Amino acid sequence: MRILKPEVAKARKEKILRWVVQQYVETRRPVGSQMIADGALQDVSSATIRNIMAELEEEGYLYQPHTSGGRIPTDKAYRYYVDYLANVQKMAAKERQMIEEQYDARVSEVDNMLVQTSRLLAMLSGAAGFVYTAQVEDQRIARLDFIPLSSDMMLAVLVTESGSVRHWPVRSSAQINPMRLRLLSRFINEEVAGHTLAEARQILWQYLDSGHRELSGMADVASQVLKDMERPQTSADELHVEGIGRLLANTNEEDYEDLKQMMRVVEERERFSSLLNEKMADMDRSNKRINVSIGSENTLKEFKNLSIVSTACRVGDKTVGMLGIIGPKHMEYTRVMALVNFIGSLLESSMSHWSALPLEDSDYE
Repeated sequence: MRILKPEVAKARKEKILRWVVQQYVETRRPVGSQMIADGALQDVSSATIRNIMAELEEEGYLYQPHTSGGRIPTDKAYRYYVDYLANVQKMAAKERQMIEEQYDARVSEVDNMLVQTSRLLAMLSGAAGFVYTAQVEDQRIARLDFIPLSSDMMLAVLVTESGSVRHWPVRSSAQINPMRLRLLSRFINEEVAGHTLAEARQILWQYLDSGHRELSGMADVASQVLKDMERPQTSADELHVEGIGRLLANTNEEDYEDLKQMMRVVEERERFSSLLNEKMADMDRSNKRINVSIGSENTLKEFKNLSIVSTACRVGDKTVGMLGIIGPKHMEYTRVMALVNFIGSLLESSMSHWSALPLEDSDYE
């Protein structure tokens, strides 16, 4: 009997594992040894492949729903497959161009940026797309920055001491003067840093009512910012989810109950927002571009048969939220990971395309 070198045997086993996962993703049917012999390893006997698959089953990568049937990937197998794809994933240039054109058309209005991003994720993936920003009402303010987007619009970015970020577009009835905006930003930060959002609003309204000279010429903008800061931030503001109906339409009957449970969690929003908050914090700590949680790796039991592929969205050095796709464990990870990564970069670009980061004092003195 020919004895293979360890590295050759390992490569063969990994090839079989990848082929089983890919076949199951494509067909949703258990994969048998003869299928592998006919497809992936035509020079290897079915008996040898059966032995390798038995090893993979013992190691927790595969399981056999029926004694005489083929094997199905476990969460551990999907994890191996995703980690492997992370190093080789690519998106065709033609598809990237098509997505970019669709994105530009959909998010031409900043106000609709988050909704349209989640909608595009859902449409392109055939699953559910989401965009999330964290709630900051009870946290202390570290900074409130203003990023000019056009002559009459800017993006307000509120950063808390705990690292959470809230951002919203502000439209002015008059042309925004960049130098006055820098002065306003510096003044506001000197007054509100270290205060809660409620305290900051009270301080700024007092200055605005008194006609403070630092707010001269920017009262309209300051007033609009305060009104937006007073608007209660609800779960609907933090979380935009689109495409659950599309996800249901592409789901087999045996997975329907899992999706019903997931839908209840998403509708409750608080629990799902908490899960996404954890993911956002993990991504900040690890500095990972893409996060994939497969089945039981998700902390909510309602997602045990689903996967979440997500990425953090950053403007400059600030994390302003995250976006991603919720889908079945047998999703096409190669494409979904590339899709989330690419649309994440488009969202960042659309926000920073017009960006002018706050100037140092010496720039406007």
